[in-house]
Amino acid sequence: MEKKNYGKENSLNLKLFLILNRCTQSVNRNIYPIFKEKGITESQFYVLEFLYHKGDSRIKDIINKTFSTGGTMTVIIDNLVKQNLIEKKKDPRDRRAFLISLTLKGKEVIEKIFDKHLKNLEKIFDVLGNEEKELLKELLKKLGKYQN
Repeated sequence: MEKKNYGKENSLNLKLFLILNRCTQSVNRNIYPIFKEKGITESQFYVLEFLYHKGDSRIKDIINKTFSTGGTMTVIIDNLVKQNLIEKKKDPRDRRAFLISLTLKGKEVIEKIFDKHLKNLEKIFDVLGNEEKELLKELLKKLGKYQN
């Protein structure tokens, strides 16, 4: 089979795409078991983590920060309520809106997961020095801004 030549820049872009994709898959393979161990999904983790760090929040704020859609977030919220990890109550400032907050059980779960998550991230990123981490952060932010 003949090797395709897409030009230097396109070949580099393809390699970057493959490397970024494989890197993401590798990181996710190390992270997902922590969530699964506690019976939550990645999306549920992001909601719990957001509430843990930001406190009671409106659904629209959670959607904006977790890059979810309204329909998806409704399912995530309903499942977390069923698991007694969060509660949904009327927003006293706006009767049309709801505030979402962690329950005591939810706080305990996210604290356990988040501690393991931090240790796991430490292992994952330990191969990079601080300067490399800062550079990678800036490059990924730049790449992400282009997409939005």
